[in-house]
Amino acid sequence: MVAPAPALEELSREELVPVAFEHMLSGMIVTRALLPQVVLHGGDLDLMNQVAIDEWMGASPVYTARMRTLMGIEGDDVSAIIKALQLDVGFVHQYMDVVYEVSDEQHAEFWLAHCGALLDAEPHGEERVFGMCHTIEDPTFDATALATNPRARIRPIHRPPRVPADRHPHCHWTLTIDPDNEPVGPIELTDRVRALPLASVPNEIPPARAGDVGGMADYRGPLDPSFHLADLSSAALVAAAREFQVQSHLLVASTDLALRGHLGEDIARDIVEQAWVGASWILSERLVKALGTSTDADGLARVLALTPAVPPGFDRRVEVDGDRVHVELTATHAGLLDESHPGWCGVLARGDARGVEAMVRGVDRGARVDGVEVSGDTASVDVVLGGAPAAEPDAVALGRIGMVATWSFDVSDPVRAS
Repeated sequence: MVAPAPALEELSREELVPVAFEHMLSGMIVTRALLPQVVLHGGDLDLMNQVAIDEWMGASPVYTARMRTLMGIEGDDVSAIIKALQLDVGFVHQYMDVVYEVSDEQHAEFWLAHCGALLDAEPHGEERVFGMCHTIEDPTFDATALATNPRARIRPIHRPPRVPADRHPHCHWTLTIDPDNEPVGPIELTDRVRALPLASVPNEIPPARAGDVGGMADYRGPLDPSFHLADLSSAALVAAAREFQVQSHLLVASTDLALRGHLGEDIARDIVEQAWVGASWILSERLVKALGTSTDADGLARVLALTPAVPPGFDRRVEVDGDRVHVELTATHAGLLDESHPGWCGVLARGDARGVEAMVRGVDRGARVDGVEVSGDTASVDVVLGGAPAAEPDAVALGRIGMVATWSFDVSDPVRAS
């Protein structure tokens, strides 16, 4: 009997909330899978920091503009900037516990009561912490804000390395808009990312389903400084989860383009392919836990239908037949399934099975992928369960360093509780 796996918009509210959190965390996981590969492929810490700067400066102005449109975020004041930060994969709820305080339309502060990224970096020494909290954040914060107001500036009151070592909050920043500031402009890489087919994948908040219970239909109106992802209605949460997919994959595409300039196309391609392996396996493992699903064919199909490791802009057809799972990914947007497309769209188009195999083995190590067949706008995959367990690839072990791979969310739902 052939049975299809449910899509994102078909999930119950109880399942949708944890899955949306997983989609938001995917940006952190793909970044952790990418950046260490720079060092493994001959780069040093300075180059890794520069690639991280390129990654976020290339992608964040593009995806911030998309999220503003999707959620109806209007205006160009500090509240509008904060709303976008609250829906950014770089500020994952709970993993990054951010507190916001607005003074007026041009002045605000925010501080991190908890920064998972800092706690992951601190064991690697002060140089790594300085690279993340100074070298990378100085240019990338302003780049994120420029999509809302290019005259905005985000500057530290204090930030790590922490003195004393247990200082709280972990960091503290001002957000100021000054009409006399020279406007920050996008870098050339941002324009290249904006021109990608992936950057124009459509996304809309779907109509509410019968029986949906309350929640914010979008993010128009006043800022809620304590906004929680689960404050969104089910329809808005589906759209936000899809947009988190876009954000994560734009980060990968931006990194790919940057790596080509720094290390050449061959090394860039290998780094991106290895990162797909590392991230996909971990994302699948996490989805199994978030859904509380089985690791048989039905559970595998559910994970493949929902994983953020698959590029957005593809219709997913995932069907179960006994111990086999068949997947068809059909591009619904021109140019996505093109071998030259940066990021994991291009990897999929080239028929590279390793990333898909990692998605599968993150659920069942004994599963086997019978290749990826690409024809026209469709990539097809057949998976067979029940083989001998595969060894975990080094790219996966690399992604497990730190707390992000094992982070646990509080998925209590204020909408269902009301």
